[in-house]
Amino acid sequence: MKNISGMRLMALIILCACLLCACGLFGAKPPLFDGLYLVYDFGGSSVRVTFSAIDADSFNAVLSAGAEEPDSAAAQNGTTVDARLRTTYGTPYDGGILGPLWIPPSQVKKGGSAHGDEVSEVMEWNGWEVGVVRASVARGALSGEWYYDRATGFLVGGMKATIMNADEGGTVFVLDDSNLAALFE
Repeated sequence: MKNISGMRLMALIILCACLLCACGLFGAKPPLFDGLYLVYDFGGSSVRVTFSAIDADSFNAVLSAGAEEPDSAAAQNGTTVDARLRTTYGTPYDGGILGPLWIPPSQVKKGGSAHGDEVSEVMEWNGWEVGVVRASVARGALSGEWYYDRATGFLVGGMKATIMNADEGGTVFVLDDSNLAALFE
């Protein structure tokens, strides 16, 4: 009788461990929907990311210049992403010059993980409570700060600098418009 109870306890422990792992792997999803758009002011020019549903679990993400909806030619050159904003290669979708567009809101905290980098602090910025991610590559040839909204996990702004424009503060970008109401509440 003791052996059966011990085996049941072990099975329960394994089940709980599997559930915890599954929650970590399949955690939060970004609030994507058909027609979602994000428009950023990137150093005085507009950059738009538009999502069109392909099916219940995948979207076509189109990066385009300007604030207007992309034309059909641009829409054909989109990137297929899943409901967790991962490309078909399993990498985080980045909005080209913007960088990764989303991290789970549970990670928008000091010490949180942002695609291999760490959220260094949480602060108020342009009306949003944001997690700040600082990173540089190629020995500082490209560096920047990315600001992720604490409520939604979406990128709401930042700054990118190269060796050539770092002294002038780099290029600042900020979310200017979106049809995701939670970003502007």
